[in-house]
Amino acid sequence: MKIFALALAVLASAAIGAPALVPVPVTSKNVKIEKIMPNAVGTPEFTVSNTTPKRSQLQKWVEIEVEFAVDGLELIDELTFKFDVLIGGKLYTGEITHVNIPKGKERYTIMYISPRNLDRITGGKQFNPSMIDNVWVTISKQGQALAISSIKDKSGRLPVPNAQQFPGLLTPKSETPFSVLWTDRYEAVKLPSR
Repeated sequence: MKIFALALAVLASAAIGAPALVPVPVTSKNVKIEKIMPNAVGTPEFTVSNTTPKRSQLQKWVEIEVEFAVDGLELIDELTFKFDVLIGGKLYTGEITHVNIPKGKERYTIMYISPRNLDRITGGKQFNPSMIDNVWVTISKQGQALAISSIKDKSGRLPVPNAQQFPGLLTPKSETPFSVLWTDRYEAVKLPSR
């Protein structure tokens, strides 16, 4: 019993005297946007058994995948990615927050525009990727912008235009039929607080 009490005393004194871990600030040197890749993709098809089959016409989605890199830190607890998509002079916006992002290249995030929202955006015209005037992605932490890039200017010097904004038309992967696909490719998403 004395040995157990002595061990607890040693551990307690070590913990009290141990220096506290101070979080290292994340700066623009720690994150870099490598590529922004917009694409038109079809609705995925799944086979389901033990239910009534329901037919629907396969439609097109806009998929905006972003490759980024984390350098100089082993792990970043949280990063927010803001997407600004310019189509026909109107700006469509969306955000996603990723957590526990490890150091390394080939880190990915993704955002979608659903077929119904795409119909609203194009006024019912058939979508063509050339309709996208530009896409900007901004990485931030606690409101501080760390990196910005667009498909037309990787330097981030071409600012997001002061155009009429339409939030809510971009959809995170978790709210699409793609949600169960490629889960190991994309960084973990911060769950909404309840």
